[in-house]
Amino acid sequence: MTIENWLGIIGGIAIFLFGIKIMGNGIERLAGAKLKSILEKLTTNRFLGLLVGTVITGIIQSSNAVSVMTVGFVNAGLMPLENAVGVIMGANVGTTITGQLIAFNIDTYAPIIAFAGVMAMTFLKKRPWNDILYALTGLGLLFMGMMLMKEHMKALGNEPWFQNLIGNLTNPLLAVLVGTIMTMLLQSVSASVGVLQAMAMSGALGTHPLTIAVYLICGQNIGCTTVSILASVGGTKDAKRTACIHVLFNVFACLICILLLQLFPGVLTLIERISGTVNGGPNYAQQLANANTFLKIAATVIMFPLSSLLIKLSRLIIRGEDKLEGRRLLHIVGGKDFGSSVTAVASVEKETERMYSIAHENLQKTYAAMTAPRKGDLDGIGENEETLDWLNSEISKYLVEINRNGLGEADARSVDRMHHVIVDYERIGDHVNNIAGYIQHMREKKISFSEAAMDEIAPLFLKVLNIVGDAHTCMLNPKAVPLSDIARREQEVDDLVDLYENNHIKRLSEGKCSAEIGMLYVEALTDLERISDHALNIAEAGQA
Repeated sequence: MTIENWLGIIGGIAIFLFGIKIMGNGIERLAGAKLKSILEKLTTNRFLGLLVGTVITGIIQSSNAVSVMTVGFVNAGLMPLENAVGVIMGANVGTTITGQLIAFNIDTYAPIIAFAGVMAMTFLKKRPWNDILYALTGLGLLFMGMMLMKEHMKALGNEPWFQNLIGNLTNPLLAVLVGTIMTMLLQSVSASVGVLQAMAMSGALGTHPLTIAVYLICGQNIGCTTVSILASVGGTKDAKRTACIHVLFNVFACLICILLLQLFPGVLTLIERISGTVNGGPNYAQQLANANTFLKIAATVIMFPLSSLLIKLSRLIIRGEDKLEGRRLLHIVGGKDFGSSVTAVASVEKETERMYSIAHENLQKTYAAMTAPRKGDLDGIGENEETLDWLNSEISKYLVEINRNGLGEADARSVDRMHHVIVDYERIGDHVNNIAGYIQHMREKKISFSEAAMDEIAPLFLKVLNIVGDAHTCMLNPKAVPLSDIARREQEVDDLVDLYENNHIKRLSEGKCSAEIGMLYVEALTDLERISDHALNIAEAGQA
């Protein structure tokens, strides 16, 4: 075993991992926003979650990405814990597609695929073609990495120390431990299974590689759960429970597989037979791919009916409920994006909804204080306004960070939309705080609007309050409240403000109100008009 061989193995693993990463990134950029929609809408029960998890993982070639997305969606409140179980199980099944792809053995064409992808990417900058070619380049690199590993692992298989190591792996528990560590280091179960396939094809695992590899694969499935665990750190209790379920499922699946193989050792012989041959010899890559697929499907069939028990067990391990102390913190997003731009965008959308809730709460409290005053009704409005300022600043920073990671076209539009929307909610908070200040000033001075002025401004305030709520709905779902309806109502507010200002001037000239109260009245009208303007901006953001 020479230095050249070791460098070849390390380089092959690096190219293989890079190929998997950019292939997954290309597909995620291509379908990022659609993945969010699919995971939100098509995981309404565990069975659908299982199918969706399997299909999406098979497409983007990364169970880590799907499991981390699931943790992120549960953390953001977009998916209940009960539905996440099926997605996690489906991700474990879907990740076997990578092994099946490798078993096709298209090594000869790998450099051509990678070269064609790179050349096309250079000249075709327009999406979605650029994303498709990005993924194609990753596929070519994946197979090139396999070729390099396979070539240099032949020397490794002839080393006495390595043969002794492989001999010791006949102990299932030791093999599971080695497989777990292997995936924890590579951070990808697809990659670790691919390395095993390269070892098997090079002869490094002997003439019957399945007897050892099957237990290594069981351990690799446990090792991949570390990504979910890391993603849940700092998340909600249910996000941590999702990661816990991922661990529990893979540990129980490992135990089930060991038990099945001890009771029915003929399963491995059957897998060897149905895997066929290649170049006149056993197709070791296909054997490992089939074993991986069989074991994961078997474990899912057995464990899926027990999903409720996994949920209960996760609640026993992760006890209690979330306690969010204070509003001036990001409840959902943190210093990381849970490993996925899709999850990051979804999390920020939920934080943006928090801004709407706080701004709308201030509007309601201020309207009540103006129309039905009571003791303490203005309490908390100033603190809420400061929270809106803080959220605007922090969410803006987070949007800049995730935008640097490279987003698909739809996600990039969503980020741009949120940049504008959070500013509008912050400005609405400012204007509401102004009106609350006018009310407080009038109370301190023991002055009030005239009956005629109240008959004007109270219905106008209610109209603006309703426009803000409907504008938010319009942004989320333009079909629920048409933009044209928001625009018409905003124009009505503008017209009424002009009318009421003229009425005020008339009352002032007739001596029916003082200059001081008149000034506060005009300022309040102006703030209400500005609020409706920002509401229209929010509604228009939904069309972007």
